Amino acid sequence: MTTIPTAGGTRVTVSPTADEAGAAAARAAADAVVAAISAAGRARVVFASAPSQDAMLRGLTSDSRIDWSRVQCLHMDEYIGIDPDDPRGFGAWLAERLPVAELASFDRIDPAADPQTEAARYEAVVRAAPIDVTCLGFGVNGHIAFNEPGMTDAHDPRAVRTVDLTPQSRRQQVDDGQFDHIDDVPRTAITLTVPALLSAGTLVATVLGERKAAAVTAALTGPIGPDCPASLIRRHGSYTVHVDAVAATGLA
Repeated sequence: MTTIPTAGGTRVTVSPTADEAGAAAARAAADAVVAAISAAGRARVVFASAPSQDAMLRGLTSDSRIDWSRVQCLHMDEYIGIDPDDPRGFGAWLAERLPVAELASFDRIDPAADPQTEAARYEAVVRAAPIDVTCLGFGVNGHIAFNEPGMTDAHDPRAVRTVDLTPQSRRQQVDDGQFDHIDDVPRTAITLTVPALLSAGTLVATVLGERKAAAVTAALTGPIGPDCPASLIRRHGSYTVHVDAVAATGLA
C-alpha cells in the first residue's frame, strides 16, 4: 500500500488489490465513526451502494470498536419507481450489508413514494443533524451519488433532489451486473446533492477497477468543477480516497 500526499494534508491510498483498498477505506471510515461517537455519543453516516463498496462495508461492519446502536445510517441515492424490496435498489442493497438490527436507525429513501414528496421528506432527515461521515464512490463518468457531470450545482441550496440519469450511469449498472439490460435500469433517481454529501465531517471514498481509472485521474488531478463532480471532494478539509492499483493507473 502506498499513499500520495495531497493539498491540505489529505491523501490518496493505493493498494495492490480491491480487497486491500476496501480494507484501508474501512479502517478510515471506522476511525471517523468511532471519533464521532466519542465526541457526540452518536455517529450519522451516509453510504453509497455499489459493488465497489462491498469490501469496505465488510471491513467496517466487522470492526469491533464500533457500537452500532449509536450509529444512524442513511443512503445517498435511490432509483425512482423500483420496488422497495428489489435487491437492485440501493436501500435494499445496503440493508443486506449493514447490521440493521443493531443500528440506532436506518432511514431509507422510499422509491415507491411520490418523488418530490419523498425528496422533501428525506431532505428533512438529512438536515435533522450534522452528518459525520460520507462513504462514497466515483461513477465511471465522475458522478458522486447521482450528481451527474454537467448537471451538478456545486452550491445547490437543496440537500436532496430528483435527477435524470445519464446513459453512461445507467450503462454502469449493467456493467456492474446489477441489471441485465440498460432498458431495465430506471431513468430517474432521488439523490443527495453535492453540498449535502460534502457537509460530512469526514469523506471516505472507495474507487475500484480499471473502468474507474479515468474518473480517478480526472477527479484527483483535473480541474475542480461540476464537469467531474467527484473532483469537488478536493474542496473538503478531510477526505481520503482509497483505490486499487488498476484504478490508479493515471496517477503519478
